[in-house]
Amino acid sequence: MKVLIIQGGVNSSLVTGEDVVIDNDIKFLQRNGIEVVYKKIKIPNSGWRSIIGKIGGLIWSFSSYKKVKSAIDRCKPDIVHFHTIEPYLSFAVIVAVNNLKVPMVQTLHNGRRLCLEGGYFRNNTYCNDCVGSYGWLGVKRGCGHGRFISLLLFLNNFIVRKFGFLFKYVSRFVAVSEFVREQHIKSGFPENKVVVRNNGFNASSEFDVDDSWLYREGIVYAGRLSVAKGSKVLKYLISNLDCKISIVGNGPELNSLKKYCIDNKFNQVEFFGRLDNKATLSAIKKAVASVVPSQCGDSYPTVALESLSVGTPIVASNLGGLPDIVNASSGGKLADYDNNDAFLRGVKGLLDNRGLAKKMGDNGMKYIKENVGANKQGKELIRIYNQVIKDYRLSK
Repeated sequence: MKVLIIQGGVNSSLVTGEDVVIDNDIKFLQRNGIEVVYKKIKIPNSGWRSIIGKIGGLIWSFSSYKKVKSAIDRCKPDIVHFHTIEPYLSFAVIVAVNNLKVPMVQTLHNGRRLCLEGGYFRNNTYCNDCVGSYGWLGVKRGCGHGRFISLLLFLNNFIVRKFGFLFKYVSRFVAVSEFVREQHIKSGFPENKVVVRNNGFNASSEFDVDDSWLYREGIVYAGRLSVAKGSKVLKYLISNLDCKISIVGNGPELNSLKKYCIDNKFNQVEFFGRLDNKATLSAIKKAVASVVPSQCGDSYPTVALESLSVGTPIVASNLGGLPDIVNASSGGKLADYDNNDAFLRGVKGLLDNRGLAKKMGDNGMKYIKENVGANKQGKELIRIYNQVIKDYRLSK
């Protein structure tokens, strides 16, 4: 089997969660004898070329059409696997694959087709008002970076969904969580074409032996520091806890949080900045609990998996894919996303009962090994490929 994996994006050195997922999948497929050709089609990250590229990506990108057609002509794949398309490549790439009569699947990483903002976030809080519609309300609100871009996003969604082109040409949509699947089905995606396949996660074997509970202290937050990721909740926890609080990551709210701690003499808080994966896991493992207070519809947050993989229970928002992870693993507690006191109670409940915290951490570690490992999810991906290829050939 030969697979062509295509991803859209901007020219940037930043490694995204999607990049990590694709890299894990490619390594697994190659280890199992599957030939993989990977192509990332990038547009400029700034300037007038970036604006033109993004507008083209929302209407019709002749450049992307040609690049995809050329890639298929060269490698002659058995199946094409798309990751992020909007707002970089346009529906043209789907048409290109269909015209060359190659079956295709698309991974649904987020709600870009359902929410013009892309992350179910508006006015500093969760919003799913446009789920189940084509997003006209989002146009009036200018959710997609202003009304003009919002209008282009809306027209793109309306045409490809209303007239069924997307559903006709793509053989299978692969949702990264049950939350993502449910949101897309509510918005008209065919139920029989949307399957759930969690992102494969490579848990580091060096953390398998858990000898850390005698030395764990406080809580940890790891991730982007932004309002959408819960910086306001984090600030509330800082002001109401006297335990050690470790903060790993950076983002637009970093300086504000640092100033808040300095002004109020919250000396229990330590900022580590952005760390590599190994150092991040080490910092998470030193805490009694990991806080994941997302205020947006995160599809399947990697930091929750990272925390559970090193036996650290999580206190997470009841939004997006987080309930899927917490409920399936029994590895933590859920809190109402807009209730700061609920997060505080959840954290204190684990800090005050280390036996419960360890039990939840052990549950989480077991769940990751048995259900979310790259091997299991990789096998599921191969199964999906084989089924799609078989069904496609039978239909011709």
